[in-house]
Amino acid sequence: MKKVRLLLAAFLLLAGNVLLAQTIRVTGTVTDATDGAPVIGAAVKILGTNTGTVTDFDGKYAISVNSGQTLEYSYIGMKPQTIRIQNQTVVNVILEQDALLLDDVMVVAYTTVKRSSYTGSAAVVKKDQIEKIQSTNVTKSLQGAVAGVQVLGGSGQPGASAAIRIRGIGSINASSAPLYVVDGAAFDGDINSIPTDDIESISVLKDAAAAALYGARGANGVIMITTKRGNVGKATVTAKVLIGTSSRAIKEYERVDPNQYYELMWEGWRNARMIAGGMTEAAANAMASGAGANGIVGRLGYYNPYNVGDAEVVGLDGKLNPNAKLLYQDNWIEALSQPGLRQDYNVAVSGGVEGTTFYSSFGYINEKGHVKWSNYDRFTGRVGVTSKINKWFKTDASISGSTSQQAGFLAEGTYTTNPFYYGRMMGPIYPIYQREADGSIKLMSDGTPAYDMGGGSSIYKWPGKTRPYAPNSNLMVTLPLDYRGNERANLSARAGADITFLKDFNFRVSGSTDLQNIYYTTYQNNKFGDAEGVSGRSTKEYFKTRSYTFNQVLTYNKTINDHAIMVMLGHENYQYNTRDLWATRTNYKIDSNELIAGSVAEGSASSSDIYRLEGYFGQASYSYANKYFLSGSYRYDGSSRFSPESRWGGFWSIGGSWRAKQEPFLSSVNWIDDLRVRASYGQQGNDNIGSYYGYQSLFSIDDRNNGLLNGSFYSQLANPDLKWEKNANMNIGVDFAFLERIRGQVEFFTRYSDNLLFTVPLPQSAGISSKWQNIGSMKNVGIEFQLAADIVKSRDFKWTIDLNGTHYKNTITKMPTGTDGKPQEIISGTKKLSEGHSIYDYWLRGYAGVDATDGSALYYRDILDANGNVTEKTTTKDQNAASYYYSGSAIPDLYGGVTNTFTYKGIDLSVFFTYQLGGLMYDSNYAALMHPGTFGSHMHIDMLNRWTKTNTTTNVPRLQNAYTAATAASDRWLIDASYLSLRNITLGYNIPSRLLNKISLKSVRIFATGDNLVLFSKRIGMDPQQSFTGVADHTYIPQRIVSLGLNITF
Repeated sequence: MKKVRLLLAAFLLLAGNVLLAQTIRVTGTVTDATDGAPVIGAAVKILGTNTGTVTDFDGKYAISVNSGQTLEYSYIGMKPQTIRIQNQTVVNVILEQDALLLDDVMVVAYTTVKRSSYTGSAAVVKKDQIEKIQSTNVTKSLQGAVAGVQVLGGSGQPGASAAIRIRGIGSINASSAPLYVVDGAAFDGDINSIPTDDIESISVLKDAAAAALYGARGANGVIMITTKRGNVGKATVTAKVLIGTSSRAIKEYERVDPNQYYELMWEGWRNARMIAGGMTEAAANAMASGAGANGIVGRLGYYNPYNVGDAEVVGLDGKLNPNAKLLYQDNWIEALSQPGLRQDYNVAVSGGVEGTTFYSSFGYINEKGHVKWSNYDRFTGRVGVTSKINKWFKTDASISGSTSQQAGFLAEGTYTTNPFYYGRMMGPIYPIYQREADGSIKLMSDGTPAYDMGGGSSIYKWPGKTRPYAPNSNLMVTLPLDYRGNERANLSARAGADITFLKDFNFRVSGSTDLQNIYYTTYQNNKFGDAEGVSGRSTKEYFKTRSYTFNQVLTYNKTINDHAIMVMLGHENYQYNTRDLWATRTNYKIDSNELIAGSVAEGSASSSDIYRLEGYFGQASYSYANKYFLSGSYRYDGSSRFSPESRWGGFWSIGGSWRAKQEPFLSSVNWIDDLRVRASYGQQGNDNIGSYYGYQSLFSIDDRNNGLLNGSFYSQLANPDLKWEKNANMNIGVDFAFLERIRGQVEFFTRYSDNLLFTVPLPQSAGISSKWQNIGSMKNVGIEFQLAADIVKSRDFKWTIDLNGTHYKNTITKMPTGTDGKPQEIISGTKKLSEGHSIYDYWLRGYAGVDATDGSALYYRDILDANGNVTEKTTTKDQNAASYYYSGSAIPDLYGGVTNTFTYKGIDLSVFFTYQLGGLMYDSNYAALMHPGTFGSHMHIDMLNRWTKTNTTTNVPRLQNAYTAATAASDRWLIDASYLSLRNITLGYNIPSRLLNKISLKSVRIFATGDNLVLFSKRIGMDPQQSFTGVADHTYIPQRIVSLGLNITF
C-alpha cells in the first residue's frame, strides 16, 4: 500500500510539472504610450533564451512560450518591460519613452555600444530626422542637428556637397575635414552616392575616446554612416514618391533702378572730370550731359533705353530728364532663372527568415536648379544580406552603386561665365536683346530675337554699342552652348564574417572597397564669348579612385556578477589609388565638345598616386555595477605620406564615466531620471597634409623642355623629419534627465593641435625659398549643449522642443620663427595668422568714415615713434598709407539648431531652425556694388546715401569714377553674420491602420515638406552660411524646395 501511495504522488508531481510547462501561444499588440501608435519592430524575447520575434507594421506579434516563462518587450529609445506568462493568451503592452535613450545603441569605432556605458562624446542622428531634409547630399542634413558640428552649404547647385567642421578648426594648412566611415569602413567614394533613404543612423564621434581608434585619420572627428538592414519577418515593400519645386531661397541684394543708375553714373563721371581732370563744375556738367564719347551715354557704351536723345538723358543738374520714358528694362537675373523641379523616388524591399535577413533599394533623383542649365540626375541601388549560418558563424555583405550626372557652370568668383556674378553686377540699363527705336526687340533675318553681345564681332553685334561691363558676352546665348559638367560612377562593397568561440570571444574579418570614376567636361563654344578667338575650347578629364580596407578584430566580452570587461584587438590595412588624365583642344569647326580630329591640342597631362596606411589597435573597457565605467584605447599607425624614419606613431585615449543616478543617495530622488558625468583625454593624428610625397626630394620639368633645351630643377628638398599633425582632446560632459520631461547634456572641450605644417624660409644657398616643417600649434576651447523638453505630453498630443548650441574660441599658440628670430605673421587675404589670434581673425584697414568737406574716404593711420611704438592715431585719405588692425573674427559666438515637434494622433509637424549669433562676414559682394562709378556695373541702393554737398553726414564716400580709395579693403565691409534660418518644415499624416487592412497596406504616410524657407540676416541678399572664412562669394544661391510626398508600405 505504501508503494502505491508513492507511485501516485510521483505521478501527480509529474503531471503538475507537465501542466506547468505547457506551451501557450501568446499574441498581442505593442503600442507607444505617447500617442497610442503601434510600435513597429519592437523585440519580443523569452528572457534567458535566444527565442524571440518582432512586431509587425500594426505592432502585433505572436510567440509560443511555456507557462512560467517571462517575456521581455523592448525597442530602441523606450523603456523595456517584462511580463511573466501564466495562462494569458493575449498580452498587450504599452512602452514608454526612455528619458534619455540610455539604452540606445550607438555605432562607434569598430563596434556598437549602449549610450549608458559610453565614456566618449558622440551624437546620433536618426533616420526620421535625416529623411526630412531634401538634399542629394547627406552632409547637409547634419546642419543644426548636432551640437559641436558646423555645416556650411557653400553652394546651392544641385548635387553640391556641404563642408563640415567638428569642434572648431583642426589645422591651418592641412585638412580640417572629418573622416567618413560607412558601415564600418572608411569611405572614399562620392558622399552624394549615398541616398538618405538608405541611412539608418549617423553617429558623430567628437572626442579622443570616440575617435582615437582611427589614429592618423581621426584628428578632425569621424562621421559614421550606418545603412539600413532587413529584419526577420515577412518581406515588406516601401515606396516613396516626393515631387516638388525649387526656387531661389535668398533675395538678391537691393540695387538701384535705371533712372537712379543713370543719375549716379553721371555724378561719378562729372566728379571725376572735376577732381581728376581739373575741369570746372560747369564744364564737367556739360561734358557729362553731352552727346558723344565723353558724355555719360557714350561712357556707358551708348546704351540709351529712353525715348530722348543721348544729350537729353541727364540734365546739367544731374537729374534725369522728366520727359525721358523708359522704353525697356531687362532683368538678367529673372531671365537666367527658372522654376526648378525636383523628383525623388525610392523603393526598398526588406525582410528575412530566422538566420537570414536582406535589404535592397533602388532610388532615382532628378533635380533641376533654379537657374537655367543646371541640374543633377542620379540613380542608386543597394543590396545587403546578413546570414547567421549557425550559432557561432555569421556573415554579412552589401554592395551599392550609383551613377550621376551634374550639369552647371562656374558658380564662384568674378568670372563673367558665373550667372550669379554676371546677373548681379550687370547695370540695369543693359538689355538682353537688341532694341528698335521704339524699344521693341529687334529680330534677325530668320525671325528670331537678336541678342545683344555687348560688342565683339559676332552675328549678334549691335552696331555702335559696346558694353563696358563684360563686353562680348551674353549668358543667355553662351550658357546653353557651353557645357560644364561631370558624370560619376560609384561602386562600394562591404563584406564581413563573425566567428564566436569559447562563449566570450568574437573574431571579425571584414573587407571593403570603394570605386569611383569621374568624367569631367568643360566646353566653351566656338561662336560667342571667351573662346570665340580660338574657335572654341574643350577640356576632358578622367579621374579614377580605388580604395581597399581590410580589418581583423578580436573582441572579448565577459560579465562576472557586477563586473563587465571588454577587450578588443585589431589590425587594419588600407590603400588608396588615384589616376588622372586630362587634355584640352581648341579650334573647333563643328559644334562638339569631344576632342575631335581637326582641332588643335593645347595641353594634356596624366598622373597617378598611391597612399597606404597600416594600423594596429586595441581597446579595453571595464564597468562595475553598471555605475562606473573606464575605457582606454591605443592605435599604432604607419602612413606612406612620411619617410620610413617618421612613418609610425601612436595615438591613444582614456575615458571614464559615472552614473550618479544609480547611487543609493540619488536612486530615491524621483524627479531625477538620470545623471551621468563623463571625462576623456587623448591624442589623434592628421596625416591628410595635402601631399603624398611631402618628405621626398622632387624635381620639376614643367616649362623646361621645349624641344631645344631640356632640363629640370629642384622643386622640393628631402624632408625626412616631416610627420603628421597631432590633436590632443579633452572632454568633460554631464548628461541629465529630469521629471520625465527634460533631458540633455552639456560638454566642455579643449582641442590642442600640434606639429602644424608651415612653410619655413630657407637661405638662398639652398636653391629653394622654403620648405614644409611641423612647427605650429593651435587650440580650440569650447562648450556645447543639447537640451530637449516635452512641453506637453499626453496620450493624444505631444510637443517637444530640442535645442543645441556650440561656442568655441580658436587661438594660434605657435608660429614659425622668421629670419629675425621672431614669430612670423602671415597675411593671407583678409586674415593675418599670428600668435594669440584665431585663424579667422580679420586683418584690415580701419575705416574712419568720410571727410565731411569733400567726401573723401578716410582711414586710420598709426603714428609711430623711433622705436616703432604707436604714439597716436590719425586719419588719412591715402588708403596705401592706412594702418591695418585686427577687426574681429569670422567665428560665431554661438551656433546650432532648434526643433519643435508636434504630434497629434496620426498627425505630426516638425519645424526646424538653424541659427548663428555673432561672428563677422566680409561682404565683398556688397563692396563690389558700392563702387564709386565703375562704368557698366550695377550699384547698391546704399549708394543713394553717398556724400554730396547737401549730405555730408554719411559714411559713404563721394561718387568719382576710378576713385580706388572708396572701395579699398577695410573693416567697412564687415557686417554681423548672425542669422536665423527656417531650415525645414514637415507636416505629415499617417492613415490609421484599421483603414488600410481592407486594402492590404501596412502603412501610408502623406506629407508636405519645405527646405530653406526663410533666412533672416543683417542685409538682404547676404548669405552668412557660405564659408568658414566669412568672406562672401558669388556662389550658387541656396535652393528653396517645397514638395509633396507619399510613403507606402505593403
